[in-house]
Amino acid sequence: MTATAAPAAAVGFLDERTQPRTTVVGKSGPVELGVRFSVARAGTVVGIEFYRPRGATGQQVGTLWGPEGERLASVRFPKDGSTGWVSADFDTPVDVEPGKTYIASYIAPKGKYVVDARAFTRWTKHGHIILPKGAGVYRDGKGHGKYSKFKQRSANYFVDVRFIPRRSDRPTATSAPPPTPTTAPVPTSVPTPTSAPNPTPPTTPTPAPPQQTAPPVTSPPSASPTATPVPTAPNPRATLDLPLEPWYGGPSYYAKFPKAAASGWTDPSFFPIAVFFGKPGHASALAAIGVNTYMGAEHDGSTMSSITRHGISVIAQPEWTPAEVGSNARVVGWHISDECEMGLGGCDGEEFDRLATQRRYADESRSLGDGRFLQANFGNGVLGTWWAPTTMDDHLGLIDLSSVDKYAYTSPHVQDLLRSTPSWPRGMNPASASAYGWQQDRMESFTSPSGAKPNWVFVETAKPYLTENGATTITGDQIEGAVWNSIIHGASGIAYFQHNNDGKCGNYSLVQCSTALKNTVRDINAQVRSLAPVINTQSYVWNFGPGLETALKVHGGYAYIFAMTDASTGSRTFTLPAGISAASVEVVDEARRIQVTGGKFTDTFAAEHTHHVYRIALD
Repeated sequence: MTATAAPAAAVGFLDERTQPRTTVVGKSGPVELGVRFSVARAGTVVGIEFYRPRGATGQQVGTLWGPEGERLASVRFPKDGSTGWVSADFDTPVDVEPGKTYIASYIAPKGKYVVDARAFTRWTKHGHIILPKGAGVYRDGKGHGKYSKFKQRSANYFVDVRFIPRRSDRPTATSAPPPTPTTAPVPTSVPTPTSAPNPTPPTTPTPAPPQQTAPPVTSPPSASPTATPVPTAPNPRATLDLPLEPWYGGPSYYAKFPKAAASGWTDPSFFPIAVFFGKPGHASALAAIGVNTYMGAEHDGSTMSSITRHGISVIAQPEWTPAEVGSNARVVGWHISDECEMGLGGCDGEEFDRLATQRRYADESRSLGDGRFLQANFGNGVLGTWWAPTTMDDHLGLIDLSSVDKYAYTSPHVQDLLRSTPSWPRGMNPASASAYGWQQDRMESFTSPSGAKPNWVFVETAKPYLTENGATTITGDQIEGAVWNSIIHGASGIAYFQHNNDGKCGNYSLVQCSTALKNTVRDINAQVRSLAPVINTQSYVWNFGPGLETALKVHGGYAYIFAMTDASTGSRTFTLPAGISAASVEVVDEARRIQVTGGKFTDTFAAEHTHHVYRIALD
């Protein structure tokens, strides 16, 4: 096909005056880049456009892919050496329908393209075009096969469609996003790029052992009676007519791991709250403040049962032998590595050497076939920069559960790293609760599809072994903000890093530091535990308004809104979706209600770490 100018009536989701901030030079071979989208109104796609960077040579070819991965139309772009936006029309326009997912892509034959990292971190709508979270897609090669072979990213590769809505259709409401079908194919996921995509094929994880029948074990009781229990409304089956966020499946995910299932991890009221490498002798004290899991346990000569008899689950590091672990049902998984992608934990060499070591660790633990999941913790790989620019998706493909630790509140070095990361939101303060939710979003982008595996976020509880100038000790309010921002963004567990070198109290801050710290963490854990049945449900997609970070969930006939600001303070106005009608909203655990007027209510956030939980009965 030959290129022609796009009709004036055709529109896309990008303004052609938009200029990308970053140019990425890929490998010498071709790469195909694109965007996943749907439409709110039936119409036709008449062509494709993309932003051509300086020096991008060769024949670029655009393609529109259908909901089943079929090639609907292709077109060649002019080889005129121009830079900037380039458009090309199909010989025959293609009809597209609401409720179906399409991909527009083009091939960069010499591997040179433009990108803005972290552009598609949430659902957005531009006119009649709907872009899901993680709308950017890419794959190596010349585009053979179905579009399910694309890998999903939050990056914007500056590919757009030329769309003409059908006039005879009734306009759709702009206040609420239409439902997204759950049957649409979902591309696989890789990290936001700072270099060319990984040419190595994705690694397929070894399946977990088949589920075995085992009696459930009741989770330890909450240490605090103050948290408000989740009520049941007269219509417990109420739902919202909104699309849903990507999700790993909640506690039912652990049903395929017999030891986790036997330990109560499939219970919707169970939410993992862990300490990293806890001391066995501290199990009773940690259980008393709501800790229910050890991610790694000090191997100090104690027995494993000295931890698990307190109702605490353990994700054991290989320092514990299979004989020491035995058949203990409370040992639910294997912690195979800590920051392997950074070259730690014996993972020496270059990027792919580290991945090879991680694969060996996974194979060794998987070969035990003992009904336990595999877990690994990650550090600077979350940044998408020097440490693991192309292999984070492969690392996560080897394991069943991940976690991430970057101590944004207390480490000036971490704050500098975040500011220098291309995917960090411009202008956002890294010394904020929002930095912890950002880490969760980043980790979700490394699974295939996005958010398909659970990830936990680390929160420090003191001064986490820091020696650089300006390092601080976290406050109780900051701990609470980091925990809740992580949960708002989809964290499926919290891991406390309690080790401490502030010189004011002991190494084990949750046991040896102040009563005030212990009580604060106990109360945080109690509220998380009381809301676990809600947290453990899939979030709906809805934008309540500017300056907010929120999660919208439904449980037991109630809508719940978990809310914080975007690392700032002040009043925020919430616009409720059409499916929620109320005269007022209850603020959970704050003994107050807020009036709703015209489908909106306003509340105040005194600090960047302030969080509120709102509850509204559904009809």
